[in-house]
Amino acid sequence: MDFKYFKLLSRGRKRLFLFYGIANFLVTNLVLHLLLLVITIFLATIISQITNLIIGFYLYGKKVFKMNNLTYKELSKYILLASFNWIMNYVSIRFMYENGIQKNLAAILTIPFLVLISYFFQKKYIFVNPV
Repeated sequence: MDFKYFKLLSRGRKRLFLFYGIANFLVTNLVLHLLLLVITIFLATIISQITNLIIGFYLYGKKVFKMNNLTYKELSKYILLASFNWIMNYVSIRFMYENGIQKNLAAILTIPFLVLISYFFQKKYIFVNPV
């Protein structure tokens, strides 16, 4: 495995990914944490993931990976990644909650893992046109 993708403090795409990721994170997690207070983990995570998908596809595709045209091919791959991230998010939060960790704290603890997965797959498999 090539560990250079995990150096989050380097230049270029990783910094842009973090910058736009923070914006996406703030909106998505605001939705998630508010919903966790009033609805089930299942629904809260899926609604926040849909929010993330809508915002993230544009920001990461256009702003981070500088794609001129975003096609259905990239969208379908991004939806698969978003689905995988949602499953991982749901399972992780549910597992930690069932083992005594508060839901909102569990949601926060899953973030670094999901960010690493997301960046790696976006760079290698979704937005593959060179900048």
